Amino acid sequence: MQGVEKSHCDATIEAVLAAYYGLMDSTVEEALKPVLAYGKSDTLGLDANPEINIIGHLQRYDKYSVVITEETGDNDSYHFLDSADPRRFRTVFICDPTDRSAQIKQLFEGYEDKRRPVREVIRDDATLKRWEDQFGAPATITGASSAVTCIRRGVPVFAVIANYITQQLFLSSSAGNFVLALPADRKLAGTINTSHVLLHGEQIYFRDLDSTDVRRFVTFMGKAGYKENLTESRLVGDGDVEKFLHYPFPGGPLRILYLSDLQPAERQIGFILSNGEKIGEWIHWLPFIRFAKKENDQGEPALRLFEVCQDRPWTKEGILMSTTPPYSIFKSMGESDQRLVVDVGRFSSFQNPSKIRSTLIVTPYENDWATRVVKQYGYRPIELYSE
Repeated sequence: MQGVEKSHCDATIEAVLAAYYGLMDSTVEEALKPVLAYGKSDTLGLDANPEINIIGHLQRYDKYSVVITEETGDNDSYHFLDSADPRRFRTVFICDPTDRSAQIKQLFEGYEDKRRPVREVIRDDATLKRWEDQFGAPATITGASSAVTCIRRGVPVFAVIANYITQQLFLSSSAGNFVLALPADRKLAGTINTSHVLLHGEQIYFRDLDSTDVRRFVTFMGKAGYKENLTESRLVGDGDVEKFLHYPFPGGPLRILYLSDLQPAERQIGFILSNGEKIGEWIHWLPFIRFAKKENDQGEPALRLFEVCQDRPWTKEGILMSTTPPYSIFKSMGESDQRLVVDVGRFSSFQNPSKIRSTLIVTPYENDWATRVVKQYGYRPIELYSE
């Protein structure tokens, strides 16, 4: 990791930890209290407070960077350099301050004493089991989280994710993919930076796939339009969705870990899908894909990424759920270099760039079934640019 990237990563870890401990230090009542500053009655403290902390820390670190979040995304602050070369754009942070907020809200509402600090609720021995029983297991993957991904010169260089339920920090960078247990005492977290995570964290690996699990998948199906988008993608027949869909209400940022060794070996997943979802759900996968390693790493790629396109795509809120290459935010470097970058210049075409959507497939590299299916329909392989 280059010096400037390490500096950015240290600042992002600090921002995500501020969001994490800020929520932990609040009471359940404060977390559930509506925040009217955003002009929406359904924005709660558990959504707003992490976002405020993250934005504040990142903008103090680099006031010229662009921070994209859903709550504050509908404004006129996203001004990008006028350049045909996406590598010239300044640093962009894309943030999902509280993923699975509906689920963590439901969890908190189940506790009678709303004056309890959130940290006590989270560290209650019964909370983990209650979460997994109601919202999926393992909580390491299914937990509510806060996530930030950094894009520099069009390249996703790292992702930082805090899991509120399991009190873990995930880091994906050029050094690899790591998970670190977070201390209960906020004062002990002051020493946590990139170097600390690499030194004390546990490395995450991505498994070879058993041939019996190639069609088992995870995607979001919880709202109107997502079933239709999946059907039009032709990846899974209507009669096979119930048979092969492992979980229909997953979180976004941590979903990539279903393909890792954190998912139980007896229930391996053949692929994950971004089912026409917003960018804040899946942008955090990209560093994990770039830097994924197998435990017996021989330098070969561990994961594949494909972009699904449809002739007549569905839309939500007027935004395409799947895009053909001319409308995609993934842009090739040129005729002589077909590797792709994230064209952040395209973000300025959206009033709220956090609402950009895409249909993406991530699969273990050796999943020949998935590779054959996407090639059959002409879906585009995404090979991300690396300097």
